[in-house]
Amino acid sequence: MTSEDCGKYDFEMGYFDLGRAAAERGLELPPGFDDSVSQAAISTALTAVFRGKFCDAILPNRKARTFQREEIIYDVGDMERIFFFLRGGFVKVGTITLDGHELIYDVRKGGDVVGELCASEERRVDRAVALEQTEAVPVPFQDVMQVVRNEPQLLARLVDLFCQALKEAYSQVNTLAVDDTLRRLVNVLLSLGEKIGSNAGQGVELSAYLTQEELSQMVAARRERVSTALNFLRRKGAIHYSSPGRIVLNIQNLRTYVT
Repeated sequence: MTSEDCGKYDFEMGYFDLGRAAAERGLELPPGFDDSVSQAAISTALTAVFRGKFCDAILPNRKARTFQREEIIYDVGDMERIFFFLRGGFVKVGTITLDGHELIYDVRKGGDVVGELCASEERRVDRAVALEQTEAVPVPFQDVMQVVRNEPQLLARLVDLFCQALKEAYSQVNTLAVDDTLRRLVNVLLSLGEKIGSNAGQGVELSAYLTQEELSQMVAARRERVSTALNFLRRKGAIHYSSPGRIVLNIQNLRTYVT
């Protein structure tokens, strides 16, 4: 990652110029998609910072709130600058594109944080929805920034993570423009397996129940195509479903479709 590449990120504005990056590669993105991937990359960088010792410093003596399945924790356009540190449950994080489609770019679990984009945007550009009953500790933006000011090493880490996030954002643009639905679905499933998977015999079970519609929002493809791809993977033994309806992955088998 060169300094020129990192320069394509405007630290003050919180924006990756992915539109220009995509144009340089001859890629045509759907309306609002470059902004969505930009925010997803920034979100990935920020959430990696606000964990561990940071949580230990800011969470003691704060009360958690409970959110039910499908309850919106915050939505696009909200003005409250609040972080939510998850103590349990699962939350999907995404946005709404300019043409009205929902995109999901991450699933978070206990120990993670959602709402971190308010560090660079006063008006919410993303949304978070509970996938099941979830406990989260709300922390105002100003309290979070006070901890950052008291820990200068966090600022240096932020810069490094933003540069890495830019590289990953470019990769995601290329993947969504070039890879077919099956490969994109497999990449999403493998990523989910690493983040929220648990051992289930010879497979890895996704700990959160995800609908085909939610998977299609992660893959950025129509639900019908994702359904067809899921059925193909099931026939090939790459996935199956547990009795509660959760997806169980055959990791070795899945990897054959992305090599």
